[in-house]
Amino acid sequence: MSAGFGDEFKEQVRAATDLVELISATVPLTPNGRDFKGLCPFHDDRNPSFHVYSSRQTYRCWVCDLGGDCFTWVQETEKVSFPEAVRILAERARLSMPATWRRRASGRQSDDKSGQFNVVEWAACLMQQSLRTTPEGERALEYLTSRGLTEETIHSFRLGYHPEHWTWLLSRARGRFSDRQLLDVGLVGERRDGSGCYDNLVGRLVFPITDERGRAVSFGGRVLPSGNIESDAKYWNGPETPIFLKRRTLYAFCQAREAIRRTKTAIVVEGYMDCIACYQAGVTNVVATLGTALTDDHARFLGRFAQRIVLNYDGDEAGRLAAERSVTRLLAQELDLRVLTLDEGQDPADYLADHSVAEFRAQIDAAPEAWEYKLQAVLSRNQSDSVHGRQQVLSEMLEFLTAAPGLAGTIREDLVLRRICTQIQTDERRVRRQLAEHRNRQSRGRTLGKEADHDTPRISVPRNGAEQAERELLEIMLSVPEHIHYIRHHVGPDDFEDAQHRRLLELCFDLEEAGGLPDFQRIVVAADSSSELISLANAVADSAQEKGISELMSEGPVREDGSERVVPLHLERVLNPILERRAKHKTLQSKQKMAQTDSSSSNLSGDAKEALRRIYEFRQKQLGNQPRLFK
Repeated sequence: MSAGFGDEFKEQVRAATDLVELISATVPLTPNGRDFKGLCPFHDDRNPSFHVYSSRQTYRCWVCDLGGDCFTWVQETEKVSFPEAVRILAERARLSMPATWRRRASGRQSDDKSGQFNVVEWAACLMQQSLRTTPEGERALEYLTSRGLTEETIHSFRLGYHPEHWTWLLSRARGRFSDRQLLDVGLVGERRDGSGCYDNLVGRLVFPITDERGRAVSFGGRVLPSGNIESDAKYWNGPETPIFLKRRTLYAFCQAREAIRRTKTAIVVEGYMDCIACYQAGVTNVVATLGTALTDDHARFLGRFAQRIVLNYDGDEAGRLAAERSVTRLLAQELDLRVLTLDEGQDPADYLADHSVAEFRAQIDAAPEAWEYKLQAVLSRNQSDSVHGRQQVLSEMLEFLTAAPGLAGTIREDLVLRRICTQIQTDERRVRRQLAEHRNRQSRGRTLGKEADHDTPRISVPRNGAEQAERELLEIMLSVPEHIHYIRHHVGPDDFEDAQHRRLLELCFDLEEAGGLPDFQRIVVAADSSSELISLANAVADSAQEKGISELMSEGPVREDGSERVVPLHLERVLNPILERRAKHKTLQSKQKMAQTDSSSSNLSGDAKEALRRIYEFRQKQLGNQPRLFK
């Protein structure tokens, strides 16, 4: 968290950050009135429920209630501390970090992302040098040359080599980095007997993995055919770390970015060597996944730069199954997703060795759409000339379409359904009814799941009239904050039962006491990047806008008898349940005090008299009478 309300540099960073631009770099956003919406990145969102408010510079998901500001966004998506989030946004805005913030953002190197970047970069340079200067590195260099890689390509991808020594990196890190720091970034592993650590990339050709900013974050390694290291796995991928998430990282994206942006097409392959071979051949809009299928995060990320994504997995059985799994999951992304399977089970590197780049590009251009690929795959597994086979094809394709609610009612869905019905010779109207039934069942299941997932929401939902009044009073303060002085004169934090409502009320009172009104931007600053407070403030502001609180507060300037109203009628309506609840609590306390009074005592104490007076006044108020002082 920050030091408080008056941190000038933090607010300078906030002012220099456009939240819509920041979030749209990860989540595709579409205009929604004056604001923007998209699929929530924090839960499995099928219908856009994630809202970004450009005027408030905050965000909120209407389903999972996660929300915040620019700092919270970086903390949640990058998994970093608050000072580190400030540093990242400051660098993005090209602002120089003050010395105090640099110290706060640095922390212990082993726990700090910038320290982890330093460790990985050091190792990348060391293994790149090893490829060029060690006798064992010469064998690795000969292997790369035999695969047709040029000096320029080897240098561009920073390829390296780890000698066949189990403590080669560990020994060179002495005095610079600890074993724990190497362990934290996946360069070493711990021995099972607890006797220490060992290097992970021993005897392997090394492929540094970089993030979208070109920073080395991890490594992949390939065992050399001529080496002495035996392993069941030809390729080894680094484990996930705070700076390396496989579901969000794509190999060679930094090199491919401009070509993807220019061609509006991203080609996704499975391996390092396939990716490098394509790049060297002149097909530079290619990236590779890292031991995983293409994920939703990958697709969303690529969708920022490309209009079309072509999956070019290996043509063997494993590659075809991986492509089909990706297609089923990613159809809901509403991408122009294509799938290319090369002839004779070849991978891209093998194909380019035997064919021209023009032939490869022609294959890319002719790649079928994902749904057509899926249909052909299903048909190949089932005998469509039998009743059972046709029913199986229809069942699998309906399940496939149900997973993509974004297709509902589109021209593409019409084309898919007609193609399926033509292929299996069945009535289209009947198929459409079955698809509707599938979607209804899935919708009911999702609703039940959502209710189960959110039994304990982050933002409390008012459970009764009094808590609803608390929420409505907060709506008034955020909509027409000029009434806060009157509100503060009549209620206090102790009058609020909901803890989150009470926190927001106290924050508004603190702002008023500090001078000025609690407008939304001051609340965001004062919330100190608290996700819960900002989410609640957004929820309150949204409901206030939907109800038209500003207009309600302008109603009833005079009473029915013609006299001037001190406060708006709506504010009186909202305050009454809270004041009545307070009166009931005081009456209950008074009764308890009376019960403790000695019934045999002829002289009532001062407390007892006061308790009786309150009971009398409360009863008179219930009867509609004007109470008199109890004497």
